[in-house]
Parts: sequence; structure tokens; C-alpha cells
Amino acid sequence: MYRKTFKLSTLAALLIAANAAYAQENAVPPQSEADNAGTSSAIATVTVSGTSRSTRTENKNSYTTSAMRTTTGLALSPRETPQSVSVITKSQLNDRGISNMEDALKTTTGVNVVKDSGRYRYYSRGFPIDRIEEDGVATTVTAGASGNPYRDAQSMTDLAIYDHIEVVRGATGLTQGNGEPGGTINAVRKKPTAQRQIQGSALVDRFGRLRTEADVSGSLNENKTLRGRAVAVLERNRSFKDDVHGHGGLIYGVMDADAGENTKITFGGMYQDKTEMPDYFGIPMGLNGAEAGLPRDTYLGFNWNEARFKKFNAFAEVEHHFNDDWKLTGRLNYIKNKSDSRFGAITNLSTSYQGLSPGGTLAVNNLQNYKNKGYQFSGGLNLNGKYQLFGQSHDLFAGYTYSNENTDTLWRRIRNSTRYDPFTFQGNEVPSPNWDTDFNDRLSYDSKIVSHGLMFGTRFNPTDRLHIIAGTRWTHWKSSSGTYYDIWNNRPDTDTDKKDEAKRSRFVPYLGITFDITKQQSVYASYTSIFKPQSSTDYNYKILPPMLGNNYEIGWKGEWMNRKLNTSVALFQVEQKNRAVAFTELSTNRVYFEPSGKVVSRGIDAEISGKLNDNWQLFAGYTLNNSKYQETENSSRTRGLNFSKHTPRHMLRLYTSYKLPVGNGKWTVGGGASIQSKTSSLADVKQGGYMLMNANVQYRPSENLSLALIGSNLTNRRYYENQRTRVNGGNNFYGEPRNLMFKVDYKF
Repeated sequence: MYRKTFKLSTLAALLIAANAAYAQENAVPPQSEADNAGTSSAIATVTVSGTSRSTRTENKNSYTTSAMRTTTGLALSPRETPQSVSVITKSQLNDRGISNMEDALKTTTGVNVVKDSGRYRYYSRGFPIDRIEEDGVATTVTAGASGNPYRDAQSMTDLAIYDHIEVVRGATGLTQGNGEPGGTINAVRKKPTAQRQIQGSALVDRFGRLRTEADVSGSLNENKTLRGRAVAVLERNRSFKDDVHGHGGLIYGVMDADAGENTKITFGGMYQDKTEMPDYFGIPMGLNGAEAGLPRDTYLGFNWNEARFKKFNAFAEVEHHFNDDWKLTGRLNYIKNKSDSRFGAITNLSTSYQGLSPGGTLAVNNLQNYKNKGYQFSGGLNLNGKYQLFGQSHDLFAGYTYSNENTDTLWRRIRNSTRYDPFTFQGNEVPSPNWDTDFNDRLSYDSKIVSHGLMFGTRFNPTDRLHIIAGTRWTHWKSSSGTYYDIWNNRPDTDTDKKDEAKRSRFVPYLGITFDITKQQSVYASYTSIFKPQSSTDYNYKILPPMLGNNYEIGWKGEWMNRKLNTSVALFQVEQKNRAVAFTELSTNRVYFEPSGKVVSRGIDAEISGKLNDNWQLFAGYTLNNSKYQETENSSRTRGLNFSKHTPRHMLRLYTSYKLPVGNGKWTVGGGASIQSKTSSLADVKQGGYMLMNANVQYRPSENLSLALIGSNLTNRRYYENQRTRVNGGNNFYGEPRNLMFKVDYKF
């Protein structure tokens, strides 16, 4: 299919050669048509057309977008972007009744949504996506890809406040600097509209979930120089599992103000509060990997389990246009998170446990309480403009970013290993404890990450057909974290507290070349890089150099139907080296690390998204992914083995909607499937491949009213959610059975 290794220099040479061939075949330069038109004596009708650089998808009834910024910071169309990208538009979210990030990402190309102890994490090309942006300002996923998810104070914001979600697959070192090479997610907030619009929606599903949403926007003065928007959500959650429920709400406000003709100020805030009954350990498997026979609605946690998440966000942006070509943008963002999780359940997380035998029991995995606080202050300054050189117009971009992230955790544990029969477990066997007095163990943990970044680059256009994006980013990264033991087994702890510190500075390059075969089609090649600092130390107690991630990619992209339909095919190779590998000194049993690990991921991405005609929308994305250890790391991670076993080798995401030509266009039907091949966990607990079928029917009795019936997992497929830490005794989570939702939307 393709060679195991491909070099960017060869691909770049092919593109340049193709450009030279094109120049030879087209002796008349492109501007000659304009010159000839200028010599005509007749007065001709001039049609002025342009390319929309707005990234907004609201009210466009589209499954694609005409522009996005996440890859480079420039507003480029998907075809102009030399990397694999996807956009989840507002129409896609509305058609399928999606309101949370994990369900949204399950619909898009190449993203593997993984459940980890009740929380969700996202992977692409076998690697974690550990940076999630809002309007281009990034937040680190707490504890990384393999850390303790219970320390995470964050909660994903309800999608009601977002216009769309941009997804970049592969390293994004130009805009991120440091992180994993899996990719980046950027959620773009809704902004005020000049025209008044008032809309509301209500949703109910077969499990008892109730959701209401209101959205008001418009001008606040007569000349429309001041605009505002407010969004509110109230929700009662119900699950297919016994006693698993929750509730929450959100309020969001944002204002735009024109400070003169060339300056716009945007500021706003959001508050979200939600409570849920956490299911952190799932259910056990039976012997030999078979199902244990427990119903899908089984919940093996106590009925007092509770997790509450609060989130406050304030942001501001100033955008100033010096002229038609140059623009300066400044952003500030503040996020404060709090969470309080109290839980206990029966499970067995030992990797040696063979599964639940007939008549077997499971032990309580202690009772635990995590109280987390986190905040982030970040800012950025971006300069974008155009300059003329060699008779061509080119783009320049430069920027500075700052981020300060802090997390504090208080952990308390009540030791309990009482055994119960999971088939008769009720959840009331252990009463709710007093966490201020009943604990046996207590410790605290804190972490701080500060980073500065400088970015500079250009989109250089040697000809009208050839475009080169070249840039670099310098990042200075500093972290500190500490674990402080207080009480252990009811006694003051005397162990030495552990404090880790690390700092790194590094330049990362970016190079992308795009050649326009026609006005609608382009081929491209790109090389991107990213680094991730490590805290492990070598034999001499020196911190290891950072892990390095490199992304090589070639592809073809097309745009059709006046940029309403986008298509793409890409071959990719992602490498990560300098991975920490543990060694043990035999004479002292001291463990130290060496940066000798290396892994590689190769594959294909293909996508088509947008309008096939005025009535027909389509999104289809396919990914083939193979990942291997290039160097042996330990006895279970040997050269040649799959390093990301929880990532399916094949993933297909498909959904389409069609407005029927009957009933004056009032009826729209949609349907699709999510298909993936087999996976397994680190402990080799397997999940076979499966397909989930989904559909929706929408009826619009008037311009203002829409009624929709939405179905998911229509065949009621029984499967386990992707989970990298599944073992025979726990961490096995059934996917949601067949569900039906009824949704009402009204525009005033």
C-alpha cells in the first residue's frame, strides 16, 4: 500500500516538479486574462466573487465549513490546510441531538473515544489528544494520557455554547508547542449576531433524560455597534444503568462592541454546575473472557456515590484592523474548576484475576474522596497580515502565548475490602461516611505548569498554484508537582514528601507544501513536530530529554459545490521517540530511566463532508491505523507489537441527511453508522468489531418549528466501550443500548 518510511524531501520535490510541469503546459500566465479584458472596448458586466473566511457554521445547514484556524492560526479552507482536519458543525450536532464532547467526537474521522474510570479521553493515530482549545486558547488534559483521572478538576463544557468543533489529526507544534502528537481539538464559541434571533429547544429520551436550552442573540443599540448573546441550559440526566443519574445547568453570556471602525472588543463568561453518580469501575467479565451474565443496567457502586463539577470561565478578545491586510488580535482567558468525587464500588482490578466464576464475589475497592481545585490563566497576541514579494501576495503570522495552570487535590480513603455477590448487590450495604472524620489515609497533591510560546511563519506563494507554509515555534515550559503524605493507616505519615520539577525550552518546525492541480483540487505534503517534557530521571538523576513527536503526511484534497463539499485522502506517519524506559540496578534495586523508547503509527485518513446538492448532506470518514513499538521497552512491550491496542485498526464514521422532495420540503430523513474493528486493553481483554446504526426523522410544520425523532444503536448491539485499562475484574463498561430521543426546536 505504501512504503514503511517516506521522506518529506522526496514529496516536496515531486510537488515542485509538478508545478514546473504545469508552468510549461500553460504558456499564458494567469494574469493575461485580466490584461486582455482590460483592452476590450466594450463595457462588460463585472461579477465580483470572493472566498468566505468566516469559520461560523451556525444557520448554514452544512456538514462542513469554508475556513478554520486551528492548524496554523491562519483562516484557511480545509483544502488549503496541509494536514488532516475535520469540522463538526452545528447542523451535525443538531441533527443527531448531541450536546457533549465525547458523543460529538465519536462521529468524526479518526478520533478514538476511550472511557477511563468514568471519564473520557480522546486519541488519534494511536496517541492521546492532550490539548483541548476554546477559541484557540489551549488547556492541558489533567494528568495526561495515563495519569490519575480522579485528580481531574475539569469538566467538559456543554456544547450549547459552541458554534462548531475543529479537529486536527497529527502533531500541531506550530500552535501548541508541547504535547502529544495525536492532534488538537478546538471548540469555537458562539458569538453575538447583529440580527435578532431567539430560539429554544427541548429533548427527552427513553431513559428519562430531560433537557431544555434557550439561546438569545441580537443588537443592543440602534446602530448595531453593541451586540449580545446569552445561552442557558437545564438538564436532568438518566442512564440505562440502575440508579445512575445526574443533573446540571449552564449559563453563558458574550458581548461584541465596535470601538470605532477598525476595532472590535469581545468579552464574556460562562458558569456550569453539574452533578452525577459516577460509575468508575464498571462490571467484571466472566472466566476466559466471556461475559459474566450481569444485565447491561448493572451498577456495582454504592447509592451515595456522587461527583460534582463546577466550572467558571471569563474571556476577552480585542481585534484591531490596521488596514485591509493587517490585523492584531489579543486574547485573555481565565478558567476555574472545582470537583468533589465520593465513591465506592465492588470490583477486582488485579491483572492476574481470571474473571468472575459462578457463585463468585467481588470486594469493595475502598471508599475514596477526591476534592480538586484547578485554575488556568492564559493569554495570547497574534499578528496576521499580507505582504508583496516577487509579484505575489503572501501571508505572515506571528504570535505569543502564555499559560499558567494549577491543580490542587485532597485525597481521603476509608479502607474497606468487604466482599459481596454482584448478582445480589443493592448499593446500600455500606452507609455514606463522614469524610471529615472517618478516613484512614489522607494526602494532598499539587501541580503547576507555566509555558511561554513565540510563533512565526509565512504562507509563501511562489506562483498562483504553489503555496508553502513554513514556520517555527519556540516554547519554554516549566512544571512542578508534589505529593504530600499526611495520614496513612490512621497514623501520621513519616515518608519523605515527593517534589518533582522540570523545565524545557525548544524550537519546533512546521513545513507544509500545497500544489493546486485545479481550482478545486490540491495535493500536499507536510512535516510537523511537537515535544512533550518528561519528569523521569536517568541513572545520574538528570531529567530525561523531552519526548519528540513528528508527523509526516501527504494527501489530496478537493472542494466542490462552491466550497460546500470537501473531500480528502491522506497517508500519514507519526513517530514518537525518547520515551522513558525503566531499568533496575540489580545491586540496589533502584529504578532509573533511559530515553530509548520509540513508537510509530502509520495509516490512511479519508473524508467527504458537506452538501452533495441543496437537499443532501453527507459526512463520511474512514481511518486505517497501524501502530508498532520500534524498540523494546519491557517484556510486554517488545519491538513489533501494537503499542496502541485500544485503537481500532479500521474506523468508519458515516452519516447523511436528505430533505425529501415531498410535503413542500418539510420532511428530512437521516441515517448512518459507526463501524470499528476489534480492540483489546493493556491486559488483553478483547472487544470484537461492531457496527452501531443511527437515524433521525425531522418534520418542520412551519418555518419556526421543528420536530425530530432521533434513534441511536438501532439494532441494540451489545458491546463494551473502548477502555485501555480493562481487566477481567473491572473497568468494563457496556455501551448505551438502543435509545430514542424526541426533540423540539422553536425559533421566535
